Amino acid sequence: FARAVRRARLPLSYTRGFNPRPRLSFAAPLPVGMKGDQEYADLELEEELPVDEVSRRIRRSLPPGLQVLRVRRVPDGGPALMSVLDRARYVCCGPLTANLTLAEVEERLASFLNRGEILSVRREGEKPRDIRPGIKSVTARISDGTISLAMELKAGSRGNVRPEELLGVLREFLPIEPASFTITRTALIAKDGKLLWDC
Repeated sequence: FARAVRRARLPLSYTRGFNPRPRLSFAAPLPVGMKGDQEYADLELEEELPVDEVSRRIRRSLPPGLQVLRVRRVPDGGPALMSVLDRARYVCCGPLTANLTLAEVEERLASFLNRGEILSVRREGEKPRDIRPGIKSVTARISDGTISLAMELKAGSRGNVRPEELLGVLREFLPIEPASFTITRTALIAKDGKLLWDC
């Protein structure tokens, strides 16, 4: 995306110092291998351009598979996206490795979510941390041996929970193999409960 923005020949604002970089930041960088339906970026320009012109130039420069959905001007001094981000929604899809009904899956999920503490270790050697406060909701659907888990998880700089981290813990409760799952981030939500676009 950053290369496409540069190819669009927009009057980008750059940081000062030894290694100037364009003032371009994402609300929450998308991890490698994860899909995103609604990603947000802050882009600072040296001069004001109409939003439709900014959108048109970036669209022309994007590779296949990426698209600009909307562009809007943010007032000077407005909050950075990252500072208002609170949580994210994901859909994780993969095979069930044993036959379970939706009712059985829902019962296991309820048991899982009713635990007072859910411990996870991100990297070997780290001490376990309780991720339960960062799990807002998890629901399931099943179709032809594939389970689809919709998750709403804490995001941002503190207490965030990654979907792959939650899948790793859920493996103890559900017959799943997290490595075979696809993960799509479907929404980013602000502290006031609105989508980031509406802030």
